[in-house]
This record gives sequence, structure tokens and C-alpha cells, in this order.
Amino acid sequence: MSLEEAARFHGHLCPMLALGYRMGKLALKKLGRAREGGMKLLAVVEFQNCLADGIAFVTGATFGKGTLILKPHGKFAASFYDLVSGKSIRIAVRKEVLESTLEYGRRGEEIKNMPVAERRQAAEEHMRRGKEIVAKLMEKGDGELFEIKEAPPFKQEPYPSLARAYCSSCGELVLKAYAEERRGEVVCRACAANPQK
Repeated sequence: MSLEEAARFHGHLCPMLALGYRMGKLALKKLGRAREGGMKLLAVVEFQNCLADGIAFVTGATFGKGTLILKPHGKFAASFYDLVSGKSIRIAVRKEVLESTLEYGRRGEEIKNMPVAERRQAAEEHMRRGKEIVAKLMEKGDGELFEIKEAPPFKQEPYPSLARAYCSSCGELVLKAYAEERRGEVVCRACAANPQK
């Protein structure tokens, strides 16, 4: 699995994707594992961004299988748990690496807010800059990019029950674990948050 394949999976090549790709490869190496096709490797990411897609691509952990889990701590790190061997590891992006990478991300946010007429050229230049950053990241050793620590203890949440009902407001099927009861009727969270429906 190459970085180019990861970029196709993700939709574009960017520094955070490259860091997630490298992080996933390092985790598999340290845990002595291959890419997971089943549900025996958990990856717990601490921030939802392109980093998570790089990790998912390399490790095989996915949100759909419940093996890619978001614990929103706002940190550029992930913990990996091998459910067979019991081994675990937490990998964080080094702060000096993050500074240049986050500056790239900040510029991307600015570009999204530009008038459409100005955005295309700025975005093309930004993507070129991103490829330059990625090339430099890929030349670095794992120790230059990441800090490795013991993963914190982790207990996987039980999967929600498939008990279901129909929302009395919108009529859509909803799992009861994600619904509220109001005046004796089941209401989904979306309708509960928007009582005008």
C-alpha cells in the first residue's frame, strides 16, 4: 500500500494524510501485525482530520467496523490496541512537526473562505506547497516525526442495541439508544433538537 493509494482513498495528498499513513505503518510494525481485515485491531484517534484517514487506510481500522474510534481530545495522536496479543501503543506527532503542518492547514482554511474567483489559483498553489511538505515528511525517520508511549487503558464501549422505533416527528427509523421519549412518543435526536419540525 503506497502513499499514492492512500491519497486516492482520501481524495487528495496532504501533510496530515501522510502523517497518518506513516503513523499507521509504525503502529503495525511496533505491534508486529499486518493490515487488519477483521476486528482485532483498534485505532483510537484523538482528533478528526486527514490523519485518521491515513491511519484507516494503512491499518484497516474503520468507523463502520467500530475499530476506528474517535476520542476528541484535540491532539494529533492515536492509540493502537491489538486485541489478540494484548499489546498497545500510543503515537503522537512531535510538536516541531506539527507547527509547519498546522500552518499549512490554517492556510487551507483561509482559502476555503476566499471569494470563488480567487480560490482556484490559491488552492492550486496550496496543493503544490502541501506536496513539498509531504516530500520532506517522507524523508524523515519515524523518531523525527513521532513520540511513542504506552497507550492508556481502553475499554471498548458495547455496541448499541438494535432495538428500534420510528420517530413520531419525521417518521424515520431510529435506534432507541439514539432517541428520546417525549410525552410518550419516540423522537429522534435531530427532531428533538429542532422542535419546529
